[in-house]
Order: sequence, then structure tokens, then C-alpha cells
Amino acid sequence: MIVCPVCSKKMQKIERKYICEGNHNFDISKFNHVNLLLSSQKNSKLPGDNKEMVLSRKNYLEKGYYKGISDAINEIVNKNLKGLKEVNILDIGCGEGYYTSRLKNNLDDLGVESNIIGIDISKEAIISAAKSYKKIEWIVASASSLPIEDESLDFIVCMFAKIIPEEKMRTLKKGGKLIIVSTGENHLLQLKEIVYETVRKDYYSPVEDLNIFSHLETLNVKYDKEILEKDSIENLFNMTPYRWRSPQSGVEKLFSLDKLKTTIEVNIDVFEKNKKNKTFINLFSSKKCN
Repeated sequence: MIVCPVCSKKMQKIERKYICEGNHNFDISKFNHVNLLLSSQKNSKLPGDNKEMVLSRKNYLEKGYYKGISDAINEIVNKNLKGLKEVNILDIGCGEGYYTSRLKNNLDDLGVESNIIGIDISKEAIISAAKSYKKIEWIVASASSLPIEDESLDFIVCMFAKIIPEEKMRTLKKGGKLIIVSTGENHLLQLKEIVYETVRKDYYSPVEDLNIFSHLETLNVKYDKEILEKDSIENLFNMTPYRWRSPQSGVEKLFSLDKLKTTIEVNIDVFEKNKKNKTFINLFSSKKCN
């Protein structure tokens, strides 16, 4: 499924390198990930989450507080397998790999052969994922230019990540499913009420932005969780965008707590690439080599 980020020709893994037909080659690291992010695709020297944010997310997620979200994603994939015994899956914005790995284990338990690729623009996130989870292909890459072959994917999962409709349309097979996870209006409401004087409840729906696909359903996942460790409260805050734009007094108040009960809420939208989408395929076909 992996193609060259330079010329879009298919790549092969040969010993410790990925090599394409145009002889562009990329080293596989000691952690078994590959960096396919070109310098022209970077918006900074170290794009994406830094090491501190990645570690905070890893430590928080491994406590199981977001297991309900992961379980819901796995159930959606299971429901849409429709007899498939082998599937190709891409997780865009995979971070440190918690959700990706649990999806892989879920499919293994069902006896479904799964070829799963996790990509993230953060090098630190991919290194963390590659160190922890060995049965998945981990790639540093940009969502705006996926190093993935045309019409090769059965499922794309995109969690809290940038939405590039054209790239998802290009890489999904006909009948392939696109799963978008976004925060609900009450997500971490109680946490925000502690940090901010005024809290605005809103949420994003991807349906309009993804109108080139057929929208199948929206699943709302909502539950309350009590976070019982001070370090988990700090990790939760530090893995969110709130860490960049919060008043210091509110952060100190939050970090003084020994426990926190807050709402976890996400919306999971499922889309399909089907015959109705056929007219868009040529518009969004990938660049070919000269």
C-alpha cells in the first residue's frame, strides 16, 4: 500500500530500507518506523506533538479512561467488515498508537487478517508507537499528501486530526469506510469549567466538509469518568490544546485536585465511498511520475 512520497511509485521493503521503482530510498529506523515526511511538507522543524505531549497522552490513555471511545471504533469496524477476511486500514493522526493497537488486537481476535498503517506528522509520536506496538507499520507522514496507493484501503480512521477529503477519497476502495472521530459539545466540560471563567459548549460536525462521501451514521459516545490520580489529571490537560491557551490561575486550580470527575463525549461519523462518489475519483487522482 505504501508509495514513494517523491514520485508516487510503489515501494518495497528491502532489508532496512523502503525503495521505490524510481530508486528513492528511505531508511527503516532501529524502532522499525520510516520517515516519509518531506522537508517541503513541514511547517516547522519539529511538526506535530512534542515529546512531552506524546508522553502525557501515552500515560493517560494506558490508564483506560478513553477505552470506551476505542471500543466504539472497534465495533464500527466489526459491523462493517461484511465477511471480509483481510482488510487494509490506515489510521491518520495515530499519535502514540493506543487506538491503532487496540483495533489490531480486536481484528486478530476475530481471525481477520489486517494490514494496518499508522501515520502521524509527529516524529516523537511515531517513535513512541513503534517502540510499543510491533505488528503495525508506523510512518511519519503528512495527512495532506498520504504515501498510500490509490484505492487500496478498506477503512480509514481519522481521530481528532486534520481532514483532507481528497486524499481520503483517493486512497479508499469503492465501498471503503471513512471513520471520523471528533469531540462532542460536553467533552471534558467539568475540566474546562475549572480552568476557564467562561466555557462555550460547541462541537464540530464533519458532514458538510465531507460531502463528497455518502454519510452513513453518527454515533455519539458519552460517559462520565472519575480520574483518581493527580498525574493523570495533569496528563489529560497536557495532551489537549488547552495547555497552550489557558490562564495560569485556572491551570494551578486544576493541578491542585486529587481527583476529577468529567464527561467524555465524542461523535463518530461513518462515511462510505460508493458508486455515487465515482465522478470525484478522477478529480482527486494522485500525481504520477514523469
